[in-house]
This record gives sequence, C-alpha cells and structure tokens, in this order.
Amino acid sequence: MYILCIFFYISIKKNLLTANTTKILQESIIEWSQIFIRTFQYISPSELKLPKLHSWVYHIVDSIRSFGAVNGFTTETYESLHKEYVKAPYRLSNKKNIEVQLMKIVCINIYKSG
Repeated sequence: MYILCIFFYISIKKNLLTANTTKILQESIIEWSQIFIRTFQYISPSELKLPKLHSWVYHIVDSIRSFGAVNGFTTETYESLHKEYVKAPYRLSNKKNIEVQLMKIVCINIYKSG
C-alpha cells in the first residue's frame, strides 16, 4: 500500500504525463484505494465514505489531464482560512446571532491588516 501511494504521489507531481502513464496512475490509485478501504473501513465511523477520498480516486486523473500536474490536491489552504476567518472569530463571539458577529470581527481584522 505504501509503495503504491509513493508511486502515484510522485506521478501526480510530474509536469508531463502520457496517456499510458495516466492509465497506470489511475489503476494504481484504484488498487491503493481498495487496499486502503479494506484495511481501515471498520475503524472509520463513516466506513471511509469521505469526499476527499472520492475526489482522489475518481477525479484526480481527469484533473491532471485538464489542468496539468497537481501541486497540492489538498484543502490545507481552505482549512487554514477556515481557522483564521471562522474558528478564531467564533471563539471571540458570545455564540448568539453568530453570522453578524463573525462578519464584524472579520471586517475589523481585515481593516486593521490593510
């Protein structure tokens, strides 16, 4: 499982993938995901029915074909923005009428930093 993961991780970073390479990559991703799901589904509350896993298995190769090499098929950017613009302001609020409070806090922070 680890070797397959390393293979397709390196493959998705390449700038030039041929039709043959993308076919091999897709087969490797499917093989890896089947092993991964069989191994971990019983300890996952959702039985590994995860949007990220679905996107990886069924959409990554098409994304590579359409847009080229993947430099970060992750949600790290959005997760960090969520922490900065939602979680932190939420902690500062009184948890009532939350949307209005969040917008005020975010606007104040943007104004201060700009």
